[in-house]
Amino acid sequence: MNQSNDQYITAILPSLFRHLDTAVVIADTDRRIQFFNPQAEALFGCSLADVKGASTRILYAEQEDFTATGKDRFNTHSVQTYYDVYVVRYKTADGHVFLGETHGGPVCNEQQVVTMYVAFIQDISTRVEVESALNQLHSITSARNLDFCRRVERILSLGCKHFNLPIGILSQINGQRYTIKYAQHPDNALQSGQVFDLKETYCYHVYETNEAQGFHHVSQSDIKTHPCYEHFGLEAYIGAPIFIDGERYGTLNFSSPEPTRPFVSQDYELVRLFAEWVGHELARLRDWEALEQAQQLLEIQANTDSLTQLYNRHYLSNALVQELARCKRYNNPLTLAIVDFDNFKRLNDTYGHRAGDIALQRFGNIVREESRTNDIYGRWGGEEFLCLLPETDLSGAEVVLKRLVERVHSEEIHVDGQTIRCTISIGYTGFSAGDTQDSIIQRADTALYLAKENGRNRIEKQ
Repeated sequence: MNQSNDQYITAILPSLFRHLDTAVVIADTDRRIQFFNPQAEALFGCSLADVKGASTRILYAEQEDFTATGKDRFNTHSVQTYYDVYVVRYKTADGHVFLGETHGGPVCNEQQVVTMYVAFIQDISTRVEVESALNQLHSITSARNLDFCRRVERILSLGCKHFNLPIGILSQINGQRYTIKYAQHPDNALQSGQVFDLKETYCYHVYETNEAQGFHHVSQSDIKTHPCYEHFGLEAYIGAPIFIDGERYGTLNFSSPEPTRPFVSQDYELVRLFAEWVGHELARLRDWEALEQAQQLLEIQANTDSLTQLYNRHYLSNALVQELARCKRYNNPLTLAIVDFDNFKRLNDTYGHRAGDIALQRFGNIVREESRTNDIYGRWGGEEFLCLLPETDLSGAEVVLKRLVERVHSEEIHVDGQTIRCTISIGYTGFSAGDTQDSIIQRADTALYLAKENGRNRIEKQ
């Protein structure tokens, strides 16, 4: 490099490039470093005094990149400048490798003779990593074969990998109660359901500010006395609040017992995006669960007698059809019984309809207490009830139905200061080959008539 170039670099370039937010590296025609601006010193972790006169090869992570850029751009055989963008793997003085987006090429004098080489370099490693993480996030959130739990697990894994923090947690926070809902931990030391005091977690700061927060080296920071560091020794943390329909739910956070690089704006944006997606999916999950509960409630209401809370006639008819089909297919036993309150009209006329309603409700309670798991009881109409006893023959049904008669008779009903006892009569029959819904009900109804004729408060079979 001639003297005029040397003076130009020494006198003019420092003031020209000092405040540029891009690293600037200038080399002579032998590709020896002549100038670093402050941003280049910060980027490569060394001062100009440390590297001046050294080959620019020390800046490259790979020999082939150094060779290729020398062939394509940094040579004296071409008077054409090359300022198109390219990406190279560089390395810092301590060996850290990063992706550098570079504009660079030769600089020529008025005679079109190459006098120096210049490169403008920006570290785009984080940007590339964020773009990759966003693409992976999109793949996770759009995968139809993954349920909510598996999506959360993959997001925690993605966050741990991107931030290089081995611990990932989705928490729910109620007051000062911090509950782990999902967790990733290299030693499986954290499990769903574990509860901590919010103030003993770094997430306390997230909740205080309602914003993403991060600490990359806690022992060297203002919060080195924080309970989370004292109890768990976590050096690094980044987290963001999760909102569901505008209300705070908890946090999504990642941490490590080892310090990490300082977090940059892209890191905070990414953890916010992760948390926003989780909040959106939690809202959808909550809505879906509410819809399912509403549908279940509607189904229960459609199949339930409002007074006794037993099944209604519609449900009983369908259940009887299914049980008859099962008997015909597998030749299983089935007993059908019709239950009727004795002298129910007299009860209503004497004590009022309120007494009759109480008696029917009490019968519903008795049935729920006495019935077996597979037994099906429901209100057939008025004071009449239908009972299906699957997998039960007549001898087995006799025991069940006698106990029901005795239990109803032993119950006392108190209405307006009066004590009332009720009785029931039951007619029952077993499944026979060729039975239809009408035929089996008819036989049970005939048996019920016999129970009434033979004195009530009893069972009869047909």
